[in-house]
Amino acid sequence: MQAPLAAAAADAAIGGRGAHATAGEAPWRRAVALLGCATVVIPAYNLAEVAPLTVRLASAVLEQAGIPRYEIIVVDDGSSDGTHAAVLGATPGPHGGLRVIRYEENRGKGFALALGARRSTCPYVAFLDGDGDIDPRQLLYILAPLHLYDAVVTSKWHPQSRTSASTLRRLLSHGYRSLAWLLTGLHLLDTQTGAKAFRRGPLLEALRLTHARRYSFDTELLTVLHRMGARILEVPSIAPLSLHGRHRPRIIIEMLTELLAIAYRQRVNPIPLEARRERGSTKR
Repeated sequence: MQAPLAAAAADAAIGGRGAHATAGEAPWRRAVALLGCATVVIPAYNLAEVAPLTVRLASAVLEQAGIPRYEIIVVDDGSSDGTHAAVLGATPGPHGGLRVIRYEENRGKGFALALGARRSTCPYVAFLDGDGDIDPRQLLYILAPLHLYDAVVTSKWHPQSRTSASTLRRLLSHGYRSLAWLLTGLHLLDTQTGAKAFRRGPLLEALRLTHARRYSFDTELLTVLHRMGARILEVPSIAPLSLHGRHRPRIIIEMLTELLAIAYRQRVNPIPLEARRERGSTKR
């Protein structure tokens, strides 16, 4: 009985849309509660001053949703500012648990997310950036649709998102998206915003075929999921997003190099037929 009720709750939340209407959060909270258990993976690199607050806010969102059990896994990606110790002092709510994974060498955000996902114990896994740029309430809007979808992606370019961006950042973002569309066939408006959620089974299966570990990790992971036939939904950000920093030329070159490598791997070593699923495609 619970599965139909959960799907109905998720459908009501998505159908009632207006993720900006916080007064309408009740259906989203109900759908999240019916998941039963969820893991939130937070990558952190030199975020001693910010990551503990992100943990506490994420915990508060899940407690308010009424989910029976959740775990927050913070992966310290080789920080040198005491992030590990600072996060250990962030106590989650009564229904949650906190684990902090630490290693000495900085290996990239993608590596941290993949490691956290593999250490997860719940059937639903969310990725949330630890730097505070994403409102932790976004967890409601990426977790609730997992009753109906395999992956849910926050998109800064969704028609309902409110994104402020410099001309240069807007050009870079749209240029990267166009290249990703052309080279991978992944027709998503955005792959880089730091709030996504997945069903654990398809996520772990896709991670086996995902090799990028830094800037284009999300793009390759979602490309693999798409080619496996996973059902992917794009949702807007409930809070305004700002893109006004400057990308160093080295980062831009690394992102393009990784994207070309992803395209090469997908053509030389396509997803095996036995790994494909008869599912839907991307939706917004």
